[in-house]
Amino acid sequence: MSRMLLTLLLMLSLPLAAQIPVEDFAKPSQANSIKLSPKGDHLALMTKVDGKQRVVILDTKTRKLLHAVYFPMRAEVGSYYWASNDRIVVTKQYLKSWSEAPQYYGEMMAVDYNGDNPEYLFGLQQANNTGGRLNKGGGAIRAWGYMIDPLPEDEDHVLINSVPMGARQDKKATVFRVNIHNGKRKKIAYAPVSFANFLTDAKGEVRFVTGTDKQGEGKIYYRNKRGEPWTLFGSNNRGRGSVMPVAFASDHEVYVLDNTDASIQGLKKLDLSKGTSSLIYRDDTVDPSQSWLSVADRALYALELESGYPSYVFIDKNRPESQRLKGLLAAFPGQQVALTSQTLDGKLAIVLAYSDTHPGSYYLFDTEKSSVSLLLNSRGWVDPKQSATVQAISFTARDGMTIHGYLTVPAGKEAKNLPLLVNPHGGPHGPRDYWSYNSESQLFASRGMAVLQVNFRGSGGYGLDYEVAGYRNWGSKIQYDIIDATRHLIDTGVANKDNVCIYGGSFGGYSALQAPILAPDLFQCAIGFAGVYDLELMYEVGDIPDYQSGVNYLQEVIGEDTNNMKAFSPVYNVDKLKVPLLLIHGGEDERVPIDHAEELRDALDKRQHPYQWLELDKEGHGLFNEENRVSTYKSMLSFLDQHLTL
Repeated sequence: MSRMLLTLLLMLSLPLAAQIPVEDFAKPSQANSIKLSPKGDHLALMTKVDGKQRVVILDTKTRKLLHAVYFPMRAEVGSYYWASNDRIVVTKQYLKSWSEAPQYYGEMMAVDYNGDNPEYLFGLQQANNTGGRLNKGGGAIRAWGYMIDPLPEDEDHVLINSVPMGARQDKKATVFRVNIHNGKRKKIAYAPVSFANFLTDAKGEVRFVTGTDKQGEGKIYYRNKRGEPWTLFGSNNRGRGSVMPVAFASDHEVYVLDNTDASIQGLKKLDLSKGTSSLIYRDDTVDPSQSWLSVADRALYALELESGYPSYVFIDKNRPESQRLKGLLAAFPGQQVALTSQTLDGKLAIVLAYSDTHPGSYYLFDTEKSSVSLLLNSRGWVDPKQSATVQAISFTARDGMTIHGYLTVPAGKEAKNLPLLVNPHGGPHGPRDYWSYNSESQLFASRGMAVLQVNFRGSGGYGLDYEVAGYRNWGSKIQYDIIDATRHLIDTGVANKDNVCIYGGSFGGYSALQAPILAPDLFQCAIGFAGVYDLELMYEVGDIPDYQSGVNYLQEVIGEDTNNMKAFSPVYNVDKLKVPLLLIHGGEDERVPIDHAEELRDALDKRQHPYQWLELDKEGHGLFNEENRVSTYKSMLSFLDQHLTL
């Protein structure tokens, strides 16, 4: 027997590497939102048990289980906050039979770390529906409650944003200082604008509020101290820039992100008493993606940037948090690190370390000993060695504009002649893709596909000019960026020109249809999930046109030219499609109602164009149910396997 034949027989007899189950990509993380109590005696985390979220509280030293906060029947914990060292505040949300997405009605509960002294803190429902007693000092209130500041330095109170319930949710809010032991509340501020967001100073005093006025225009108000009237600080305009307060630098100085004088947001320090400002930092390519504040005094110590790969700019290099973060970055090479929770004295912190191949591990950081100990892996079943790598890319579009994005390459594969799945993000304005572990991208890569994510013009994070360049260009220039990115990978030999499909959700679902309409021979198939397929219909259905600010947004980003909207709506252009389609939509989608998909289905039927249809009756604008994620992913993989050579 020849050596070559013997080698071949031995290779055929070896077991194939086991394919990672779809379920591993669809199931939620083991835990998230790990937080230390203000003094560090306890730590808590969010996890799911039997499909319902709960908060688990542990002793920090021994890791012994102290208590689990959960609700019976069809209710679960939505979020939680340490309001003092020994007391936690949770929000309650409901699981309804008609929707997979949990419903929040503004209710908040407080309970000790060991389960003692449960109190109904805020909301409308009576005690028999909440698991706690209703204190007369607080009383029921017909409003949604949202945490503004848990005031960790105050053992007795939190600040809650109270939004009155009604037919419309754009009513003006009231700020209450709420006692976490008995629910008594005191009004300390009101919002002069709707959809209000508040900023507190180092002492926990509400000093700034942002929101929209009756005309749907963005406004910012400021006050020097409690009791003073609000003063108009500035206006925010999506297309002309804004000045957004981030954190107080002193009692009379505030850090703001400002892009009124340049495309990229710059961090400035503004003297409120003098009206003067100085530029602290501005990047050449990207806006800051996150501002990091200390716990004790809410001081800004770092900005996080995402220009290709994540990085930090340290605003106050002498802050202990800055020094610690620098040391941790050196201790976790190749990973991004964040201090996600800290004690008031800074002696203990929760550290999250993650990368493109690793979804993240949480560590307890003892700052006095300079030691870290593993708490848990967010997705412990993931083997980073089997994960695909993510590369930051950029290219020049047909009109000379530089466009950014990411390429996920299957593990063990060379970035050469690969089957390609193009995956444009939703939005389109504001969101963008990042370098991280992405479960969906990893799923497709595990089946041999490279995945292309394009931060096309119009995406957020790359400056005002970059975003505005996508306005009223949804169906043209944005799609050309996606098409040019695909051709760039083909021309550079990364992708096989005859082995390309496209998939996206929301605006990405729109792109999954519109790009093949403009480039009918580029793709072999397309998957639209919760897609916008009729631009005119955006003005008629869904939750965006419910508010003046939403109508203003549509007028600015897609315009009101009927002919233009029809020209760039897939519903009216199915005759240009050549690719087979898979259409997926949730029956309870309020952002992009299923009317869009049904209109497209009717148009496809008239043209006898091939498509597969998957309707998820109880899903909204996303996949909330794990079983639905599994079945939907399997349907997508089956469809892609029919049209790609994998």
